[in-house]
Amino acid sequence: MEKLTADARYEKTWHLFLSELERQPRLRLTAYLRSKHVYQRGFEKWMSRHGYSVREAKGRILRLKMESVNAGKEGVDRSTFLPVRLAGNTDAASELHVMLTGISLTFPDGTAVNIRRGSAEAVVSFLKLYSGEGVSCSD
Repeated sequence: MEKLTADARYEKTWHLFLSELERQPRLRLTAYLRSKHVYQRGFEKWMSRHGYSVREAKGRILRLKMESVNAGKEGVDRSTFLPVRLAGNTDAASELHVMLTGISLTFPDGTAVNIRRGSAEAVVSFLKLYSGEGVSCSD
């Protein structure tokens, strides 16, 4: 079992909190940290050093939800957002030292893809699948 540094543990906890926040917008950081047995003061200092804010995260999630509601009312949706989550044990699959974050891809056909977090292997696999290399011939 690999021991993570405090910084890596806090980063992992932050990403898990954001995932949970998408499902439970009223979730409080204090309660979440308590349930995960994370020292609140140390975590808040880490958040401050990295410029993370629960208020900003909740605001961003609320804006995204409002934009999707407004787009649904207008009947014209210029983009499609498909959240993709790992199946199975996410703790083992999401080791922080092999994860890429904040990836933006624009393909020649004008399709723009934003990947919040993913492993290098998953990004390459996605690119192969999108370009048609990953699809086997059925002839």
